[in-house]
Amino acid sequence: MINLDSENQDSTVELKDTGEIELPQIDVSKYIGKKAKIEQVTEHTGQYGFYIKIQTVVLDTIEGGKEPIALRASRVFGLQKDAEGKIGWGKDTNLGVFLKKKNVKHYKDLVGLEVVVQTQISKKNQKDYLSFN
Repeated sequence: MINLDSENQDSTVELKDTGEIELPQIDVSKYIGKKAKIEQVTEHTGQYGFYIKIQTVVLDTIEGGKEPIALRASRVFGLQKDAEGKIGWGKDTNLGVFLKKKNVKHYKDLVGLEVVVQTQISKKNQKDYLSFN
C-alpha cells in the first residue's frame, strides 16, 4: 500500500528576509473582443463536485518569472448528478445555454470553435481574468 501523503509532505523551512513584494500586473484589456479558438475541454472533480474547464489557445506568453506563463481565456462550468447518478447538465444551466449558443450537443464538441474573449472579475479577489462568451 502506498501512502500518498508521504510523497507530498511539506518541509519546514526558515526564510530570512521576507516582506511585501511587487508582483507583475497584466493588462488584459488588449485581449477583450479578440476571437480565439477553444483548444481543450477537461473534466475535473473537486470540493463542490464535477466540473469542466474550457480553455482557448494561448493568447500571449508572459515573461518575467522563472518560467513563461501561457495566457489563455478559460471558463468553468459545473456539472450535476441526477437521481439515477448520471452526471450531466440541465438545458437551462449556464453550460446548457452555452452549448445551445454554440450549436453543439456535448461540451467535447466545443474544441475548435471560436469564442470572443472578455474579462470576468473574480468575486474572491476582485481581479480581472480572461474568459469568453
